[in-house]
Amino acid sequence: MKKLTSLALALALTLGLLSGCGSPAAGGNTPTPGTSGTPAPTSTTPSGEPSGLGKDPADVGVVMIVNTNLGDKSFCDLSNAGLMRAAEEFGFRTKVVELNGDATKQIPTMTEFAESDDWDIIIGGTYNILESMQTVAEEFPDKKFILYDAKDDMELPNIYSMEHLQNEGSFVVGAAAAMLTTSDAPLANPDKVIGFVAGGENTAINDFLVGYIQGAQAVDPEIKVLISYIGDFKDTAKAKEMAIAQINQGADIVFAVAGGAGLGALEGCKEKNVYAIGVDADQATVLEDSDPILSEHIVTSMMKMIDNTVYNALKAAVEGTLPWGAYETAGLAKGSVGAADNKYFRAVFSEDQINQLKELQEKVANGEIKVQTAVGMDNDTLNGIRDSVRP
Repeated sequence: MKKLTSLALALALTLGLLSGCGSPAAGGNTPTPGTSGTPAPTSTTPSGEPSGLGKDPADVGVVMIVNTNLGDKSFCDLSNAGLMRAAEEFGFRTKVVELNGDATKQIPTMTEFAESDDWDIIIGGTYNILESMQTVAEEFPDKKFILYDAKDDMELPNIYSMEHLQNEGSFVVGAAAAMLTTSDAPLANPDKVIGFVAGGENTAINDFLVGYIQGAQAVDPEIKVLISYIGDFKDTAKAKEMAIAQINQGADIVFAVAGGAGLGALEGCKEKNVYAIGVDADQATVLEDSDPILSEHIVTSMMKMIDNTVYNALKAAVEGTLPWGAYETAGLAKGSVGAADNKYFRAVFSEDQINQLKELQEKVANGEIKVQTAVGMDNDTLNGIRDSVRP
């Protein structure tokens, strides 16, 4: 097996893109949940002094609303890791509420915490919670809300919203998938077909999809993409079933973008002995202790530094620099998304392929390649993109 060299680190050295990357995880050079990003600087607001929130940070209550559940080895666990990191540094009181995929609990749950004087900041993520958060934020203008991976289009003055440019990171893994399916890799077949198994159909998920398609077709315009939506982010059995169905139709690599349900899609790839792409965390590294065979099938993951996002937003809130009412984005140029490069990646991709991926990533980061986005895209355009790649 070739000596491990991080694609992200290589780009950092050549492009200055990944200044946010931190210490490598055991067994790889990609960040794992709770450790990605620049090491936390010493707080400028020590406990006992007023913060940007007008009180001692130790008196600040922060609650995170998780749409599904912790334990997904991906999106939710990363979010929680960022909260825990901030709590440890600043002394916040924290609480995490898992909604088990029940959207009807969003407004009542956030309202309960907004009504209480014990909680100052409410955190939630994705477009699945956007409208509920806007409803509660309007009713409680004195409470602060942090929304990640969705845009507050109402521009409410007490919501800070941001999005990772998952379309950019997905462009890179789409290009990687196309390279792999058209190569002589051991598990590749002659068909130019790749898969995409998603959780619920929403703007953020479709943003992954359109980037994935564009990246794949940048490598080979003849690539076809099988697309399946599970309908939620919990049903691992259905995710596995959908992945296997795609594999039976010729896909030799499947991108699983489905939170905890995505673990089922990954399992399907292992069972059928094809390649997989993970999401949010470096899932091959995260899962290698519990299932080393599964990790060998996960050739890369589209990583989002969600833990950094949550931590940095809370740090800025304490310091009084978080732009409440604003919307921000973070993509390849800020090192906030990217393809995981580890020993599993290096075992499958050649140096020439890796260099091609570096070149494509550089072009996206510097704006030479504009990656399409599902944010603001009309349904006719989105459906046209999906239809254009059906086998």
